[in-house]
Amino acid sequence: MNIPDTMLEILTLGSFSISLNGKPVATDWPDETIKVLFCSLLSPLDLYFTWDRLCRSIWGVPATRTYRRRLEEMYIRPLISFLIKELGFNPLITGQDGIRIDRQRIHVDAFEFHSTAVEGLRLLSLDNHAGALDKISKAKSLYAGNYLPGIQGKIIENTRNELESLYRTVVRDGTHQARKVAVPVGRGANTKGNPP
Repeated sequence: MNIPDTMLEILTLGSFSISLNGKPVATDWPDETIKVLFCSLLSPLDLYFTWDRLCRSIWGVPATRTYRRRLEEMYIRPLISFLIKELGFNPLITGQDGIRIDRQRIHVDAFEFHSTAVEGLRLLSLDNHAGALDKISKAKSLYAGNYLPGIQGKIIENTRNELESLYRTVVRDGTHQARKVAVPVGRGANTKGNPP
């Protein structure tokens, strides 16, 4: 695959937009299902999607040889052609068992939010409250709204719910816990059991 020296940025939190080297890409999707398939592949919860999961998501059936061929002919090939036409390269990696987005030259805000929030919670569990507060603050600033608002699909809806839950956990619980320990007690405050 020929990967250009360009950076593809995909915003998925609060809105959906694609830009290449900072310039918006006007995408006129050939089919709503192709758009939903591409958006499903952007989920930070799953870095790899099996053919079976995609067939179940699109048609509600397991990936038999017939459905796998149908998936490839009706959606995967047209999606790859569309991406090459719109972006100038194919960011998909397909294999015998499934498909994934090649994130080497792609920045997806939801992926950054997810990894930052999880790292913040990890640091909190290790009692690194200052580091946790830093990561949690960054995660909070990255979360611009619901994941892919207005776009439907089983994988997208599951991701939307999981990211929203992670945001609530990080912002509500994580920030409170990190601040409670990271902020020292002010001068003059007398805590129970400690002499002034």
